[in-house]
Amino acid sequence: MQPGPTMDQLFSNLSVLLVEDDAFAVKIAQTVLRQLKIPYVSTARDGAEALDILNANMQKFELVISDWNMPEMTGLQLLKAVRHKWPSMPFIMLTGKASPEFVVQARENGVDAYVVKPFSPAQLGQKILAVLQHKQAK
Repeated sequence: MQPGPTMDQLFSNLSVLLVEDDAFAVKIAQTVLRQLKIPYVSTARDGAEALDILNANMQKFELVISDWNMPEMTGLQLLKAVRHKWPSMPFIMLTGKASPEFVVQARENGVDAYVVKPFSPAQLGQKILAVLQHKQAK
């Protein structure tokens, strides 16, 4: 069996939509994504704004990374909307706590992975890599 593409290969042209309502958390996530050498990162403040951005620029994005707890439209509501309209869009959920209820709800609605905050660049990088390799293998 051939090994999958490397992190550098998968991330070199990756375009990510980062959905997070907390400005400090956005800065941290953007820094981590830059450390991972992901060149294209757009941001949205909540799920509703993210859906507007996705509808206007769908071909542009290859991954959604979303916070769970946001005003207007939660990460779970966004996940459901993305799965309905773009079933194969890779989606990673960020959360402050991975309770059993969270994990069950996220999995039942098709999340590809979740990362508990705070996270290291290595943790997020490994989740992104696993999700993208899994999508490529399908």
